[in-house]
Amino acid sequence: MSEELQRKVAIGWRLNWICYVGMMLLFAAWNLFLPGGSIKLWILQTVPLLLVLPGLLKGRSRSLLWLCFILLMYICAAVVDVMMPGRGWQHGVLLVLSLTLFLSAMMTSRWQAAQQ
Repeated sequence: MSEELQRKVAIGWRLNWICYVGMMLLFAAWNLFLPGGSIKLWILQTVPLLLVLPGLLKGRSRSLLWLCFILLMYICAAVVDVMMPGRGWQHGVLLVLSLTLFLSAMMTSRWQAAQQ
């Protein structure tokens, strides 16, 4: 069972990093390269995610739990934006990335706690 948990934790961390970096790149592209973006909005979108970065780099499961709470804001905003007519593709990508990151972070923290 321990080998299976190790495999799940490793896959979870990889998926966490892929979605985390994907969200950061999406915010950068959205605000720095597309019309209508701004540096102030980019800072507002990225600072909450950067707050948990030191803990994520150390592999702490508590940081994953805090990330889940932070992601709830992004999920709520993305759901509202996806349902509004005339919104761009970025909102759909943000919704998929934030939901995937939320589920992956939640399960990774659970598996990591069970492993210890």
